[in-house]
Amino acid sequence: MSVHPDEGVERRRPGTRLVRGISRFTGPEAGVLERQLPFVVAFAVSMVVLWAVPSLVSRPGLVLLSAAVAVTVPALAVLAPWPRWPDWVADVLPVIAFVSVALLRTGTGGAGSVFAALVFLPVLTLAAQRGRRGVAVATAGVVGVVFTPVVFDPAAFSAQTVARALVVAFVALLQAVVAHEATERLRARNAALDRARVHQDELLAIVRDDAETISRVASERESALEQLVSVIDSATEQAIIATDSDGVVQVFNAGAERLLGYAQGSVVGRVRLTTFHDQEELATRYRELTDDDASTDQPGGRAAHDGSPDGAQDDAHLLEAVISSASGNGSHVRDWTWVRRDGGRLTVRLAVTRRVDADGNSSGFVVVATDVTAERETAALKEQFVSLVSHELRTPLTAVLGYLELLQDGTDPLTDEQREYLGIVERNARRQLRLVSDLLLTAQLEAGRFSITPQAMDLADVVRASIASAAHGAHAAQVRLVEHVTPTPVVADALRLAQVVDNLLSNAIKFTRPGGTVAVSVEPDLDGHGGGGGEGGAVLEVSDSGVGIAPDEIDQLTQRFFRASAAARGAVPGVGLGLSITKAVVEAHAGSLDIASTLGEGTTITVRLPAGPSSSSTS
Repeated sequence: MSVHPDEGVERRRPGTRLVRGISRFTGPEAGVLERQLPFVVAFAVSMVVLWAVPSLVSRPGLVLLSAAVAVTVPALAVLAPWPRWPDWVADVLPVIAFVSVALLRTGTGGAGSVFAALVFLPVLTLAAQRGRRGVAVATAGVVGVVFTPVVFDPAAFSAQTVARALVVAFVALLQAVVAHEATERLRARNAALDRARVHQDELLAIVRDDAETISRVASERESALEQLVSVIDSATEQAIIATDSDGVVQVFNAGAERLLGYAQGSVVGRVRLTTFHDQEELATRYRELTDDDASTDQPGGRAAHDGSPDGAQDDAHLLEAVISSASGNGSHVRDWTWVRRDGGRLTVRLAVTRRVDADGNSSGFVVVATDVTAERETAALKEQFVSLVSHELRTPLTAVLGYLELLQDGTDPLTDEQREYLGIVERNARRQLRLVSDLLLTAQLEAGRFSITPQAMDLADVVRASIASAAHGAHAAQVRLVEHVTPTPVVADALRLAQVVDNLLSNAIKFTRPGGTVAVSVEPDLDGHGGGGGEGGAVLEVSDSGVGIAPDEIDQLTQRFFRASAAARGAVPGVGLGLSITKAVVEAHAGSLDIASTLGEGTTITVRLPAGPSSSSTS
């Protein structure tokens, strides 16, 4: 059995309990009356002894006087207002006790009195006071008690009296010092206990406050979790699935049940996220990610989900294809093919977000899936329709332009009026052909089949040709064309860049009022800011003094079919494809397109091209 350290100290020091018992009446915790009670009780017992043994009394008058003096000690202890007086005033009571003992000793035999030991009780009371004052007063009081019989009987003075006084005084001094030190230690320990108690109360208050805070935070988090779960469960348009770090489903909301046809109870904690994926697509994307082959062990390419170690390992590998792009704190969105319980296939837009715990470790993933099957089918049909219509329109328009050239260059002379009519037909046919070409190019962009064929060229030649083509339209619109063209060799697709310059010039002329100016400049990019990571390149800038563009519309200008408010108000012809195509061509060359405009003052569009496109842009 273990022993507490304090218990061991008490066993090594048997007098500790006695000292603690005495300190109850003489120590720092005792009141004025309590400190005098040991003496009062001992003196009362002495009176009982004298009553029982009258022969011990040698001088009855002194004994009675002693009793009278002793009675004043408890009386004063009770009646005097000690809290209002300084601490040293309480030393009067032990001094009165010394006087009472001195009179009792003298009245009961003097030096041979059996009540001489009473002198040590006031010594203990004085020794318990703060400071060394009590020790000195106690020693002096003992000496006075020893010499009191000599005062009443001078003939009794002898060397023995002096020796007795010295010995008793020395013993009293030792007793007072020991008692004083013990009391001071007790007082210090009590003070430390008080401080510890105060500190404990403070800590308890802090712990209580922390407990209340933790309880409140826990309650708030529990409420927030319940709200979140409620929101997740109530979401029916999106499938929300949460998994652990191994991809095992932990949350499967009503939207997921509706989308996939699985019941929540049959999924949570039982299957992995990869169960819902088309396994062939999953394996293909895993190979693209790791250049590795993910084997499948069931017909149709579906991996095993029977709980076997091999199947679990394959699922863990295939899961990387789904969550690999969600390595940061944000989410990754990508289209995937999911397989319903009944075997039906869906195209879903999957947003995968990594869940991170307080230590920054991954604790799982949250997947939000939206069924975009109809949307993707519609987009595919639209691309197919645009491509088909564009192709079918392009062929007859090309034929129309061919026959117009034959008419204009034929042997039969044409009148000026006929030539004017044919010119109108040709301009409109070319405009229609340009629109059809834009639609066809848009379809190619959406289908991902757009590519460029770069070759060494001088961009200045392309710009001059575009300016010459736009001169007729600028003259008709009463807009002045200004060119600043410097030879600028680049490796690029001349046909596509001509399309860029034509679009920029056409827009600038259309949105410039009569009497305005359109300035075109091209020069080498000596600072190498053309993009693509290479040095050199070209800077093409087209600026006009036209109506300008509202600040909140600038970011939307390059979106397909977007029409600025100025175009709508001014009834400017167009379908909103020019700048979107321009941006696609510039980005295909690894360049950049910047638009700066001030409403009512004009617009400046700057195209920066690298010296040559990257290898990826030509594929």
